[in-house]
Order: sequence, then structure tokens, then C-alpha cells
Amino acid sequence: MIITVIEESMVHSYSDRKVKIHGGFPEGDYDEVYDPINSGRTYTETDIPIDEEITIEDKAQAYDILMGESND
Repeated sequence: MIITVIEESMVHSYSDRKVKIHGGFPEGDYDEVYDPINSGRTYTETDIPIDEEITIEDKAQAYDILMGESND
């Protein structure tokens, strides 16, 4: 089941089965997401397990994407 929690001005969504969720903008597969409250973004559970080991490179890439930076 997808858990949705309002945290300050954001909506935190994730799966309680420890699988990725799919949807959002840009559409993709995510471990968890934080969206603006009025974004209207929806998600469905996948069967893809969340990889518990996230590298510093993965975190840096995610940060760059969130900040609108591209290394292409």
C-alpha cells in the first residue's frame, strides 16, 4: 500500500512493502517522493524492490536532477 503523509508544505509518499512507486513528474520509479501539496501527482506500487544500498554518486545525481542541473 502506498503511504501518503503531509509534512509541512509537502506530501511524502512511499510503499509500505519496500518496493518502488511509479508515477509523478517526471514520470518514473521512485523509492519515495516529496511533492508540493497541490501537485496532484499520483503513484502506483511496482514489484521492484528498493535497493537498500544507495551510493553517494546516486545521491549526487538525484540532487542534480532536483536542482535542474544536468551533466549531459
